[in-house]
Amino acid sequence: MAIEKLLKEIGKLSMSDRYKLRIILEADKISEEDIEASKRSAGGWSDIDAEKMVEDIYRKREDNSGRVGMNW
Repeated sequence: MAIEKLLKEIGKLSMSDRYKLRIILEADKISEEDIEASKRSAGGWSDIDAEKMVEDIYRKREDNSGRVGMNW
């Protein structure tokens, strides 16, 4: 029952939050240095239009009928 509840909650996450969760779960240990490096790299994308990028990604996924989906 607890696993079904977890899967339901994971299903509510955005794609980017699911990716972040997967990275965290796959890591043996996340250090403060890892966290700081992530924060520094996040600012490197400040010139990207995030909404347009997400739209482009989803449009390309829809256009690719051979793409295999991911089940959580």
